[in-house]
Amino acid sequence: MAMKKQRSSAIWHPYTQMKDCEKFPPVHISRAEGIYLYDDEGNRYYDTVSSWWCNLLGHGRRDITRAIAEQHSRLDHVIFAGFTHDPAEELAERLLPLLPGHFSRLFFSDDGSTACEVAIKMSVAYWELVGKKNKNRVIHLKHSYHGDTAGVMSVG
Repeated sequence: MAMKKQRSSAIWHPYTQMKDCEKFPPVHISRAEGIYLYDDEGNRYYDTVSSWWCNLLGHGRRDITRAIAEQHSRLDHVIFAGFTHDPAEELAERLLPLLPGHFSRLFFSDDGSTACEVAIKMSVAYWELVGKKNKNRVIHLKHSYHGDTAGVMSVG
């Protein structure tokens, strides 16, 4: 029987009690495919949270990998503060007609925590701009997870 490789303790894992890692070390994942994660010993785990909602369509999708590589070869990432690019503009123009009401702009966020954070900030700013500065309370689900940025953690 092969001896298990000693893993580094140089990582502070989010939402993990580090004292528990001594007795129950994090599961080391060596590969992923579809909806499953696999550890070094070949044990299969169902990725029920899509690795924190980053792989909603599954792991290792060749069609998605090809599309990402194609886009990355043309343009990988551009700061959005004062800059723009065709893929973002085309997506916004396709999404706006699908929304109810009178929306005229979209805000793109890179993750759910930031999306919730920005939504809170935009809401507070809106009510302040229309003269209702006392309208600054946020409705939330008690004992729930809205993200790990400071603002959303304060309402969660």
